[in-house]
Amino acid sequence: MNPLLDFSSLPRFADIKPEHVAPAIEELLVKNHALVEKLLADPTPPTWQNFVAPMENANERVSRAWGPVGHLNAVVNSPELREVYNATLPKITAYYAELGQNLALFDKFKALRNSPEFEGLNAARKKIIENELRDFRLGGAE
Repeated sequence: MNPLLDFSSLPRFADIKPEHVAPAIEELLVKNHALVEKLLADPTPPTWQNFVAPMENANERVSRAWGPVGHLNAVVNSPELREVYNATLPKITAYYAELGQNLALFDKFKALRNSPEFEGLNAARKKIIENELRDFRLGGAE
């Protein structure tokens, strides 16, 4: 198993090799793009469970895979790691930029913010939704 795709515990830094980076990140980005499309195609009103939680979990996996790569690039840099890091960084950047500019996602977050469910959420979940809306606005979505 690719150590960057093992989310069962802490990162397995000693097992991570440059050849693991591109396949892991590519797999996660493909899955996340498919998830976004699925969530946007779902006509049911967005809730924490059917919208926010899946997005949070998917993005957490990208972060947990990419974080160790960035760390290793900073502390045990090698030509091979630097090459794959530099080749993959634009893909990560593009993914997050696409999310931040996706008006359909913004609309889903707004719909959840304006739904009766929002009032029943705990403070932490409300804050996550409010922060997402803020980030969309700061990114120029509104």
